[in-house]
Amino acid sequence: MMAIKFAMPRMALPIAFVRLVFTVCLAFSLGSCTYVKYASVQAEYARIQNAEPGQLNVKHMLSRDTYFVHGRSIDVAGHYTGLPKVIAAFSSKYQVNERVDTMYFEAAGSHFGLNLPEGSYDLLIFADINHNGVFESLEVVGKRTIELNNALVPDKVLGQVDVKLAEPIAIDWDISIDVPDVRGRSESLFFPSGTIRNLDDPIFDSGISTLGMYDPASFLEQAPTMFYALEEDLVHKIPVVFVHGIAGSAREFETLVGQLDRSRYKPWFYYYPSGSDLDQLAELFYQIFLTGEVYQSGGMPITIVAHSMGGLVVREAINKYKGKPTENQIRLFVTLATPFGGHEAAATGEKHGLIVLPSWRDLNPENPFIRNLYRKPLPEFVHHELVYAFHNSGSIKVGENSDGVVTLTSQLHPQAQRQASGQFGFDNTHTDILQSAEVAAHILDTMEMVKNRFPPSHLDLIRQGGYEVPFGEQYSQLAQYVIQNYGKYLTALSKGAISPIHPDQEHLIAVINGEKSPRSDVEKGWLRFIDEYPEFMND
Repeated sequence: MMAIKFAMPRMALPIAFVRLVFTVCLAFSLGSCTYVKYASVQAEYARIQNAEPGQLNVKHMLSRDTYFVHGRSIDVAGHYTGLPKVIAAFSSKYQVNERVDTMYFEAAGSHFGLNLPEGSYDLLIFADINHNGVFESLEVVGKRTIELNNALVPDKVLGQVDVKLAEPIAIDWDISIDVPDVRGRSESLFFPSGTIRNLDDPIFDSGISTLGMYDPASFLEQAPTMFYALEEDLVHKIPVVFVHGIAGSAREFETLVGQLDRSRYKPWFYYYPSGSDLDQLAELFYQIFLTGEVYQSGGMPITIVAHSMGGLVVREAINKYKGKPTENQIRLFVTLATPFGGHEAAATGEKHGLIVLPSWRDLNPENPFIRNLYRKPLPEFVHHELVYAFHNSGSIKVGENSDGVVTLTSQLHPQAQRQASGQFGFDNTHTDILQSAEVAAHILDTMEMVKNRFPPSHLDLIRQGGYEVPFGEQYSQLAQYVIQNYGKYLTALSKGAISPIHPDQEHLIAVINGEKSPRSDVEKGWLRFIDEYPEFMND
């Protein structure tokens, strides 16, 4: 991103505007200086666009639409295993071969995410073939062209943009992109590069989450995947997806996460730029977590815990269910202090603000997002636990009863109440509800209703782990991972001590019995393992 330097303008603010800023900041717990600062930033983006237009600049302007693009790299031949790779989007709309967005990754098959304004793009994947720490014009190993506009991509989310890797080609302009230093960062076999983090990671600092509110494009340059996890994926654990509110981050759920039984649950986080269009964010949530095309649950139910505006994002994502058998199912949907009826301060901000955030526009009770939120009933398999807060710590209370930010009228919107399976109120403020021991206990008790797809006898074997033995080069990383974590479970399946509960398990048994050919690295690796280490099968 280009550096932008400017002086804070000295201006006399009218009383009406000061009151507006106070109202908006009270509602969203942000200072007026932050609001005025980013209003100036947006004014500078507009000035730059008039003087020297560019797509990179456009994507930072709140007045312009941007599109989320996600997909995978496909390396069928395995030529680029272990090599650093990067995908870059190039546009010639304003400047020839302007690089508009970039995302680094290493594992082929990993998902990537890009944030791009309207236009045509060449998506190029580079691999550091010569190991010099720089992606160069002779190292292009994948290419795809896409077109983004409202007619072709009305939801502003373009998914399944897979790019096949092939023999290197050269491009006719110079390019030099440094390979980032990722030492000390945990990389995943299943998740996009950089998504395994700790909650104290700087990516979850308040400065980054505030950036997501006022400058979503800059946020996405820091947190491009919008999906984060604390550990490698383990298929026997129930996923619990935490979704923050406006200007929030994954770190807000530290108290709740700390009380999870991590042998049963795996915490995931939808970390999104909260100033963006809520319908677009909901569409992306649906595509990542619910379609079954990005994350495949294999029948494992999903639990969602969403705070404040995050509850609106997920509720709209649920509206996007198509009823397909391949979709992942949310079994439990817990909302905490969610403004189901919108927020009046957002309406004031939309009318009088120096800048208007797309999410504020959607929070306006009179706008289509809130009015259409309940157009569909919740699917029968979703249990919605509506948790509301009613403690206002202010010494002077003005207007309706609230939790200090969201009114009870909005939290207990009649249509939301009618669709909820359960309701529970707590004497907490809008923010400290996330640190409440009582609230955490209620959520954990409610989570008991979500049953693991693995029977208890299978889970007992899974928790015994696997085998730590020397692996040769013939074993893929995935095969090694499965044997190390699930070896004893696979042994029991192979010997018939337990019955298969999934078609993939049935196929593995047929492979072991010589009835079918192996179709995955895991099946090939397991056949090799039981041949090399027969003592484990005989134990």
